[in-house]
Amino acid sequence: MSLQFSNNLTMKYYFGKPLLTKRFENITSKQSVVNLYSKNILFNRNFRQISSNLNPKRLKPMMKRFWGMLDVEPEETGPVSLLLAISFFMGLFMATVAVASQTLFLNFFSEKDDLPVAIMYSGIFGIVTTFLYNFLQGRIPFRILAILNLVAVIILTAFIEFGAAYVSDTKLLFRFGFMLLLPFAFVTQLVFWGAFARMFNVRVSKRIIGSVDIGTTIASILAFFSVPILLAAGVKVESLFTIGLGSIVIYLLLFLRLSNRYLTQDRLFVKSESEIKKLSLFQFLRNKYIITLSLFIIISTIALRFIDYSFFNISTVQFNNDSLPYFLSFFEATVVIFSFLFTSFATDYINQNY
Repeated sequence: MSLQFSNNLTMKYYFGKPLLTKRFENITSKQSVVNLYSKNILFNRNFRQISSNLNPKRLKPMMKRFWGMLDVEPEETGPVSLLLAISFFMGLFMATVAVASQTLFLNFFSEKDDLPVAIMYSGIFGIVTTFLYNFLQGRIPFRILAILNLVAVIILTAFIEFGAAYVSDTKLLFRFGFMLLLPFAFVTQLVFWGAFARMFNVRVSKRIIGSVDIGTTIASILAFFSVPILLAAGVKVESLFTIGLGSIVIYLLLFLRLSNRYLTQDRLFVKSESEIKKLSLFQFLRNKYIITLSLFIIISTIALRFIDYSFFNISTVQFNNDSLPYFLSFFEATVVIFSFLFTSFATDYINQNY
């Protein structure tokens, strides 16, 4: 250990190796030197402790505890980590695009006259999208089907963001973006959960489904709370489409990596697309479980559309064009937080016991 004092004080402490060297101006009291000595010792201890925690040998037990908390087995960490990353960017894409589309549509169109028509066309586009997906499923490999769908979403999102030069009125892009929200949600969810279902059997799926879905929830919460910060910093609402576009591109890149490593023929739980059985109309109508489930989805979706219509009408009355995106972001974030709590504490229990 060595102490060197001068007009510009230099202190060096050696405990086998040099620690911290620093210049101090106008230090004259012995108490200051003692305090400084103690603080430097404490700093270096903390620094060595942080460095040791980042040691790869210590990271392995930490990651093991993390995967254990998510109830993921060691051989499942590879695909699950990619699914978590994909779900994160899927949630970021849907959150940013939803706030931008809803805000711009409500700012430029009448919620009483234009909103019902837009909701109707959104439903029609959603039906067409799922029909085409279902028609192609089993006829072409899932990997190709998923990539084609994601590329289509990227092209449409890019057109909404950069297509002003190709339309006579940019308001048409805002209407188009609002109507594509439902198809975008269908496609991204179908690709994600289609890959999930092909990699794991029913027993494993029931165990880890809640953990895998957590990435989407976390991304949505972060995105919805980040939107007001971005808007307050001067970012335009239209620019949220750019963030969404970047997110869906990363989604595609991660899916390519996932499909190359874990959706190969020898690793798939579903060995052939022909194993996915399709019911005829007569078989569909005779299956009470599917009929009950279909009626539940139809009724709940109709109720949701009515709630959406009322919600958007009230939102435009209570908030002006500037405050509307802030309200939509905070409201959606609150909904997602509730979904996160339900997924964390109820989904896995329900799936494993019922």
